Amino acid sequence: MKEIQSPCISVCTYNEERICIGCYRSEEEISNWLFMSAEEKQQVIRNTMQRKGSDYYGNNPF
Repeated sequence: MKEIQSPCISVCTYNEERICIGCYRSEEEISNWLFMSAEEKQQVIRNTMQRKGSDYYGNNPF
């Protein structure tokens, strides 16, 4: 199985909810990434896609 790549884009700035505005991961997801199973990493990727695709930061994506 191919290793799941980190979604980090080296922006590493957090909003008031402690979510990185670069990769949309929480501090906990970032700090635990190296220790996660492939399934856990896939769930984190799904979480980031939801955060990115939603009105998470109060911005209308359309």
